Amino acid sequence: MSSRKVVAPNSRPFVIGTSGHIDHGKTTLVKALTGVDTDRWVEEKKRGITIDLGFAHYEDEQGNQVAFVDVPGHEKFIHNMLAGAAGMDAVLLVVAVDEGVMPQTREHLNICNLLKIQTGVVALTRIDLVENPEMMELCQEEVSELLVGTFLEGTSVIPVSTATGEGLDELREALLKLPKQIQNPETEKPFRLNVDRSFTVKGFGTVVTGTVLCGTLSQDEEIQQFPQHRSVRIRGLQAHGQGVKLVHAGQRAALNLAGITKEKIQRGDQLAKPESLLTSYMLNASLTLLEDVSAPLKNRTRVRLHLGSREVFGRIVLLEGESLSPGKTTLVQFRSESLLSGRYGDRFIVRSYSPMFTLGGGVVVDPSPSKSRRVLQELPERLRRLHAGDENVRSEEVIYLQSVRGVVESEFSVRSGLSTKQSGKVLQLLQSQKKILCVESITRRYLHIEHVERIGNFLGKVLGKHHKKFPDREGMTSSELGGKLSLIFSGKEVESLLKYLLKVGALLQNNQYFSLAEHQQQVSQSQEDSLAYCLKLIRSGGFQPLRRTHLLEELGLNEKDGVAMLKSAVHSKQLVRVADDLHYDPEQIETILESLRIYLDENQNITVIQFKELLNISRKHAIDLLEYFDSQRLTIREENHRIPAKIIATNA
Repeated sequence: MSSRKVVAPNSRPFVIGTSGHIDHGKTTLVKALTGVDTDRWVEEKKRGITIDLGFAHYEDEQGNQVAFVDVPGHEKFIHNMLAGAAGMDAVLLVVAVDEGVMPQTREHLNICNLLKIQTGVVALTRIDLVENPEMMELCQEEVSELLVGTFLEGTSVIPVSTATGEGLDELREALLKLPKQIQNPETEKPFRLNVDRSFTVKGFGTVVTGTVLCGTLSQDEEIQQFPQHRSVRIRGLQAHGQGVKLVHAGQRAALNLAGITKEKIQRGDQLAKPESLLTSYMLNASLTLLEDVSAPLKNRTRVRLHLGSREVFGRIVLLEGESLSPGKTTLVQFRSESLLSGRYGDRFIVRSYSPMFTLGGGVVVDPSPSKSRRVLQELPERLRRLHAGDENVRSEEVIYLQSVRGVVESEFSVRSGLSTKQSGKVLQLLQSQKKILCVESITRRYLHIEHVERIGNFLGKVLGKHHKKFPDREGMTSSELGGKLSLIFSGKEVESLLKYLLKVGALLQNNQYFSLAEHQQQVSQSQEDSLAYCLKLIRSGGFQPLRRTHLLEELGLNEKDGVAMLKSAVHSKQLVRVADDLHYDPEQIETILESLRIYLDENQNITVIQFKELLNISRKHAIDLLEYFDSQRLTIREENHRIPAKIIATNA
């Protein structure tokens, strides 16, 4: 009578990675458990060692889909081991009883510990080769001592033999318990996969494989390749060796990609939803140096960084002190020689440049740091709060660290490590606490209040200089102030900032002018008299007023004082500047425009000569007026003619 497998209602996929020294039986053990030989290469068969990553699938007795990632144990292939370790949920640490704990046993365990792999099982292999019980006990004691202080402390240590089958059932039972010890997959976050293999399948094209770290992905969706930011369309999906329409977090997946060759996407690349990762040559992180490293890590040491399945070279800049002692943790900035893509909370491993050995590892705190000098002055303390604070403290620091650039909502979750749903709640709370300000309602761009106050101080200095230079003016318009911020903020964002600064009393507004509270407009009686006479002279000139030189002569003003007076009159909209040396009263301009509108209603266009005759003015005045109307988009010049533009719309 055949037994029927009972599938637990809460069954789920998860990934187990092997680890251990070379030739301790990792590949043979995976084959005994799954029936799959993970050595794929001819050279692996010939040499009898695993060189690159191998993969196997099976379904356990509870219906959980288990994917094995078999990693190489040789010290020369640690970089391959690290590429596979990035997506592991649990580890199967393998130690051969006849050899005991070896160098790569320790190094692999250190790596898994630094990557914060959640749980695992230890298998003592080749027990059929050991006849002396004392050797078995000695090895078990050595392994137990090795596990102290690691994530595997207190875990099951199971003696097995792939030759006789002894212990395999007990090992399977231990593996059955692992899903309960693994956190639920992050399905709420956007899809993300580290590519660990890229190859071509005849008739299908390019296929990549990797572990789905978070989110879900459907067939025919378009995602992005990072760090290249290249759009890629999904032609087909496989999970657990079967074609599927959807893959999700926790699964090993194969993705058939359209429109890209295998050479253009390689191990180390990532596939993820657009805007779900940040790309930079720098990242800020918390780094722990292993206790068994022989010497302190010096500032600006060149190292190898392993982030996901990617390996890059770069330098470690210590943010505090000139060296890091073994066993200690500090905040660092990694300056890479090639682009990196990541998000808050990514784990990484650091290895020495040459000779190669594992130095330590840690967690990404800021995947794309700001270069603000103000932020750099207090960076270590801010990063500590970002790293160790609760989600509210962390979120506030995320926004503060981006200085006056701020953070848009789509980027916020990448920098904070929160889901979109969590991000919305936290941002709403921080706004209600008046710690951040939303300056743009569509992209939802947020600035920390301290940086908004900095902007207010900057605008205060701008206004102070303006008041000192032009004491006779009321202040500056929003467009004039916005011009001082135009390299950073859009017009709508400037409006939001000015509205907030008015609300808190940092600025005052009278009609269209912004000023400081202490500013008192100062206009002497002689200045008022000169301006009144100036306006009278210009109005009396009709459509052909005096040009500046003759105007100032009539007023008895030198050029410096006269130009300042004209600029002030233009600023207060008492005059319109048509050319450098030609000004009109606004009513004169409106009367001229009305005559021009009537003419263009009856005619399709107008020439300079026709315009000159229409107003009975000089050719020079006619040219200056028409060029001014062109600049205001009231008319459009076509060869020797002007045709109507906004002038008709205004009339309507």
